[in-house]
Amino acid sequence: MKITLKDGSVLEFQDGITALDIASKLSGKLKKAALAAKVNGKVCDLTLPITEDSSVEILTFEDEEGKATLRHSASHVMAQAVKRLFPETKLAIGPAIENGFYYDFDRPEGSFTPADFLAIEKEMRKIVNENLPFERFTLPRKEALELMEKMDEPYKVELINDLPEDAEISFYKQGDFTDLCAGAHVPSTGKIKAFKLTSCAGAYWRGNEKNKMLVRIYATAFEKQAELDAYLAQVEEAKKRDHN
Repeated sequence: MKITLKDGSVLEFQDGITALDIASKLSGKLKKAALAAKVNGKVCDLTLPITEDSSVEILTFEDEEGKATLRHSASHVMAQAVKRLFPETKLAIGPAIENGFYYDFDRPEGSFTPADFLAIEKEMRKIVNENLPFERFTLPRKEALELMEKMDEPYKVELINDLPEDAEISFYKQGDFTDLCAGAHVPSTGKIKAFKLTSCAGAYWRGNEKNKMLVRIYATAFEKQAELDAYLAQVEEAKKRDHN
């Protein structure tokens, strides 16, 4: 099987090799930095087997798609922490956005307090230290709906119902947490080293004011603590300038 790399070089590998295996064969440094892969133009997990001649790009935090993958994975860690601390909370959506990520929650108590933020961050650090693998699996529509109904996640049920009949319905599991998600994700929670919950806001479900108001937690994640600290200092500086 022929694999064409970003620099145009073509290498031969056995069928079923993963992008992570390719990264480790290229260099130990690249394997360590790898967060996701782009296979034939599509961002996917590093552990996805490649079964045909393909172009493969290893994504790191230097790449926009690599950043987005790390931050989207961090949103799952945040959601897992929230569910552990506040199990009655219902999950909506949690995408990566410019400079960070958010997750929308529906909880009986309404908004989250500064003390909640500290508790969520502490639980997130615990999940990161557990180094849980992100495991992808797919289900037929009927079973996907049954799983989300059993987990009492009405927003996920609605999202599945809105997918095309022939859509592949994928989930990601890390430890005791499962979420409906197209991916991609980093290999494990241990990759998410530096993060910060930044603010809380109200957000209508699906952006429609006729729908329920949910609680949105905004946050950000970086590869290194120094990068996170520099970004937060820059944000504070911008706030001061605006105030002046």
